[in-house]
Amino acid sequence: MTKKPISPSVSKNLGGEFGLIRELLAPLAQNPTALGLRDDAAVLSPPAGFDLVISTDALVSGVHFPSQAEARLVANRVLACNISDLAAKGATPAGCTLTLGLSPDWDDTYIRELISAFGRGLTAWGLELWGGDTVRVPTTGFVSLTVHGFVASGKMLPRAGAQVGDAVYVTGVIGDGWLGLQQNMGEQENLADARKAYSDPQPPLAFGQKLIGLATSALDISDGLLADLDHLCESSGVGMDIHAADIPYSTAGQGYLSANGALENLLGGGDDLQIGFTAPPENGDALRALAQATQTQVTQIGQVSRAVSSTDKPTDSSSPLAVLRAPNGAEIAVATRGYRHF
Repeated sequence: MTKKPISPSVSKNLGGEFGLIRELLAPLAQNPTALGLRDDAAVLSPPAGFDLVISTDALVSGVHFPSQAEARLVANRVLACNISDLAAKGATPAGCTLTLGLSPDWDDTYIRELISAFGRGLTAWGLELWGGDTVRVPTTGFVSLTVHGFVASGKMLPRAGAQVGDAVYVTGVIGDGWLGLQQNMGEQENLADARKAYSDPQPPLAFGQKLIGLATSALDISDGLLADLDHLCESSGVGMDIHAADIPYSTAGQGYLSANGALENLLGGGDDLQIGFTAPPENGDALRALAQATQTQVTQIGQVSRAVSSTDKPTDSSSPLAVLRAPNGAEIAVATRGYRHF
């Protein structure tokens, strides 16, 4: 099968695929690992005493971001989604590989803006560009990023590790990712503005890096609070009780709940890019000090209440492992616990 040029505008104005790489991407890859983007692969020697942490997220136009989204928003989100994974593992960002699926709708101006915003994000998050790929797609564009970070050997924060008796915490606020998306699409009244939570998310990287030694388990909250906590429970072999009254919301989230009462949209909408984690109760003072030192909002929202066996039905909304509780202890059923691709 003959490969086609990535797009007429890129071929004409940027010299095709290799012109795009030379003009826009190579200036972002001025590090030894990338080899000037002139080889088939990057080469890296991890520092002694450290493990390499790797995570990948792909964002597809019309699925993960509005098809008419500004290039800056797309760059911000693909970086933040991946940084959020590193933050929840306690890792320090090092480098990344970028794959661009260029749609015919993305002209040379859009591509320039996308890569320029991506470059600014690399600097902001302390990442190096190590390589990647550029391809033409006939319809829907996409951006895929694989990030690499370092963590002291054997110290990465796992999903598996929560213990009965641990407290359950979350950073930041819940629901602003979903609400910000609605506002960016013009589908939600501005009871208070949450746009930036979606268009320019800021995962709590500094806080996550200091969680090692304090937390027993952690993961990033990206698909929805309850769905992600279900995943943590399944990995750890535990169940937890989540106190609905303790879940933190922004002014925008509180206004939305007062006006609509649709709790499941905020809890299951996803895109919050915060950290959910468990820790022994005796670490509470240290966590509060860390929160203050890193200027991170941290809220205890429940506790790990029971061990579960492998025969328990995992991540099913009819028998959730992370049970949402009303103040009187009654279970609150939430039909949509998180986003699912399939």
